[in-house]
Order: sequence, then C-alpha cells, then structure tokens
Amino acid sequence: QPKPIPTEPLGKLQYGNELFAKGKLLSPPVDEMTRYKLETEGQKPFAIIVSCADSRVPPELIFNQGLGDLFVVRVAGNIVNEENLASIEYAVEHLKAPLIVVLGHTHCGAVKAAVSGKHLEGHLPQLVAHIKPVVNQLHSTHPHLKGDALIERVIQENVRHTLQIIYQRSEILRKYYDQGKLEFAGGVYHLREGKVEWLKLPQSLGAHTETHEPAKDSSAKHDAHAHSSHH
Repeated sequence: QPKPIPTEPLGKLQYGNELFAKGKLLSPPVDEMTRYKLETEGQKPFAIIVSCADSRVPPELIFNQGLGDLFVVRVAGNIVNEENLASIEYAVEHLKAPLIVVLGHTHCGAVKAAVSGKHLEGHLPQLVAHIKPVVNQLHSTHPHLKGDALIERVIQENVRHTLQIIYQRSEILRKYYDQGKLEFAGGVYHLREGKVEWLKLPQSLGAHTETHEPAKDSSAKHDAHAHSSHH
C-alpha cells in the first residue's frame, strides 16, 4: 500500500525527495492547461528553497515538484544577501509561502574555498566572506576538525547560519515566523545518495546555533512554530 502524499509543506518535500532518491519520480503536470492556470490565477508556491547554484542540486527535481510549486532562490554557497532577502520577503508577504528551506549540499565548492583560505579572483572573495564567520567559529570551538570532517561540518553550520541571517535581518520574516505563519527548515543534500539530510534547528533562530548536532530522523519536527494548517 503506497503511503499517502503528505499535505503539509515539509512533508511534501520529504516525500518528493524519497521518490527522487529511489529513482521513482512522478511527472508533475507541465501541460498547456497548467501553464494557463498559473498565468491567469498567479503562483502559490508552498515552499521557498534557498539553495546553492550547483548544477547537481536542482530543487524542483530533487523534491519532485512542478511548475508553480517552489519559489527558488539560488546562489553559490546558499548564502543570503540583501537582494536574496528581498526575494524571500516577496514570496512570504505577497505569495504567502509558508515554509523557508535553506539547502546546502555535500562537496560544496564555495564552502571548500572558504575553508581553504586561498586567494580568490574576481567577485569570489565577496561570496566567500558570507561563509567565513562559520569557518572561524568552528576553528575556535572545534579546533580538532580538519579536512573533509571540517568541510562537512561547515556545510551543516552554514545552513543554520543562513537561516539565522534570514531571521535576524528581516523584520518581515521574523513577524511571520513569530506569528506561526512561517516555518523554517534546513537540510544538506547528499550528491551521491540523492537524499536530503534534515538538520536539527535551535528552538529560537535568534540563538546561536553552532552546538546543535544534525538530526538523523528526517521526520523530526523542526520548530515549535510549525503550523502546517496555514497551507
């Protein structure tokens, strides 16, 4: 007996990712009628995905979603700047998207660059500067971490860091979150397995997140404000 498709936003993403990882993608409707409805009735995405621009991590595919389902903000290193924040605020305030997911991934080049500390050309230093505080924090709290173990941990903490930045810098998003109209989740996509590992988030996103270990239970509820009934 197939499991019923969850109705709440995070459950939908987890369900879709399970299908993707098993190679059992369902084809979402992309026909002319679907496109017509989205044009005339507008978009109502059920989740905002802030993800890396890496070509191996396309959110619509790895969550098995179709047109109009996800509002995707992509930039290398899944960092957030003012323009990205504006995009997220638009999706929450005007499109009423009830969930923000920050999605990192294994073997992230931007994180590797931040950890290496090597000289970078062009605009890359500005990008890596967003990840550097995470690297510096881990150097001081976990000096024993080196090599791949350090990179793996920075990838996880960078997801939590980006969620914190979103919460702290946006009054609009903080208001929706505090009213229980917005949920946050963070995950790391594993390139080879095709699975998203969902991370444990702190009770309050205003608090420092570093000490929390990732949750292995993908069904874990991510925050006390989760009100799936709003969708």
